Amino acid sequence: MSEEMPEGTITRLDPQVNNENRVSVFLDEEFAFGIHEDLVVKHGLTVGTTLTPEDVRDIEADEQYIDAKQAALDYLAHKPRTETEVRRKLKRKDVPAFVTDDVIARLYELEYLDDEAYAHDYAHNRFSSKKYGPVRIRRELEERGISRHLADTAVDTLFADEDPTAAAWEHADSRWPRLADEDDPRRRRQKMYRYLRRRGFTSETIRPILDELEQDEGRSPA
Repeated sequence: MSEEMPEGTITRLDPQVNNENRVSVFLDEEFAFGIHEDLVVKHGLTVGTTLTPEDVRDIEADEQYIDAKQAALDYLAHKPRTETEVRRKLKRKDVPAFVTDDVIARLYELEYLDDEAYAHDYAHNRFSSKKYGPVRIRRELEERGISRHLADTAVDTLFADEDPTAAAWEHADSRWPRLADEDDPRRRRQKMYRYLRRRGFTSETIRPILDELEQDEGRSPA
């Protein structure tokens, strides 16, 4: 239905052989388009109904909505997603913005989207599985489209109960011995610093750890 059709009268409504949920619409004995069976009922389509170009555009918009909503549900079926991720997915499928807005609103109504709950669950899971620090978790949330406010709240809530310094020490104790071949103490410190920064820890957390590692090689023998 990409090209505007002239006014026509429905002469046949045939269930499609390969998809029982879709119906082929014939105007003036010629196949015109296929639509979801629910739209036949919604638009009151029967043999003898005359469709104007405006009627067809309305049907096409509803068809786009149904397809886009199903694509979004399929995307969400694998794992939770953010609103931004769903919008990006639908944009890649060339779904019009106004259709995407309607789909997003419906997903919120159905409680399939909840950026606040997503942010808290994601932060908890990333810390539990990877022991990442607050900077990295916050960045990853924002990359997934979580607002700065929700990302900050999720990270602050997480680290109200978890100790980022203890997590940073876990990484440091594992990594420091692997850098023992570095003869230049300054370069060894820089490599350790960058490693912990990539895992999301702040300079304020990292520097005391590096000082202690250098002062006490006995913690992890080089």
